[in-house]
Amino acid sequence: MKSREIFSLMVRFFGLIFLFQGLVAVPGAWTNFCPVFPHFQFRMLFSSVLVVGWPVAVGVWMVRGAPWLVRLAFAREREHEDSRP
Repeated sequence: MKSREIFSLMVRFFGLIFLFQGLVAVPGAWTNFCPVFPHFQFRMLFSSVLVVGWPVAVGVWMVRGAPWLVRLAFAREREHEDSRP
């Protein structure tokens, strides 16, 4: 395996960790959003979405391969490939 493939595999693995963290936070966010007392406050909605949403969004992006991150990490390798005849 090339170093680019190993890095891509590690990015996907960390994506799974982010997905797991986001999904583990769902029950806590749900109880924060729907408390025992039936009143609605926007700050509870925002914090619930933030706690669950950003790890899931980052995790999905990383599981899909995070192409921007891989291109950034291996920019010099790509330049060397372009310069070959």
